[in-house]
Amino acid sequence: MIEVAKISSQGQVTIPAEIRRSLGLNGGDKIAFITNEAGEFVLANASLLALAKAQKAFEGAAKEAGINSEEELLKVIKEVR
Repeated sequence: MIEVAKISSQGQVTIPAEIRRSLGLNGGDKIAFITNEAGEFVLANASLLALAKAQKAFEGAAKEAGINSEEELLKVIKEVR
């Protein structure tokens, strides 16, 4: 799919509706511009990107802490709160 948008004199771009829907973007959301290995820019939902990075950062943390089930995790969360 190729979509084209015009840049205003103030540098603003309206993201086409189909792309907004595809990325789950709504008014007020933030977007990230990422450069891929080919030097192209990729547009991403910044909130989903941050969530994915956080998930990757915590990957395996529960196992390292000796938490082996969701019930154990909920118990730890309850204790911390």
